[in-house]
Amino acid sequence: MKLFASIIVIACAMLFSGCSEEPPAREHISVLKKRIFKLQEAVKNHNRSSIDSLLSTDIISEGQSSDSLLSFCWGNEGDFSFDRLGDCEIAYTDKYAVSNCFVMDSSNARDRPIRLLYIYQHDLWLLKKFEPRDTSDSQL
Repeated sequence: MKLFASIIVIACAMLFSGCSEEPPAREHISVLKKRIFKLQEAVKNHNRSSIDSLLSTDIISEGQSSDSLLSFCWGNEGDFSFDRLGDCEIAYTDKYAVSNCFVMDSSNARDRPIRLLYIYQHDLWLLKKFEPRDTSDSQL
């Protein structure tokens, strides 16, 4: 009987511990939007130090840096007239976020999609990785 009671107690504890998990705080949406805007402005101004302040140290293990982000947004030869990161969609958990955007010039063409992957570290949302994304992929 004690074994049965113990199993019931453990099962209830597991059930209730799963129910107590709260969704991530909604204020992270505005924080993430601000981080993307700061990144956009730093890229627009070719400000490597500002970009670096928005990057996680994990980005280095991805073989990326402020230079590679600038190259991606402005083109390898600097021949793309970067204007903004537009039409961003954001999804997040308490530790990770993904934003699907477009690297746009003044024509607002949506032919240069980018995925920004963020991690929440040291009470900050930091860019962990970026990558071109397939626009036929409808998921974040």
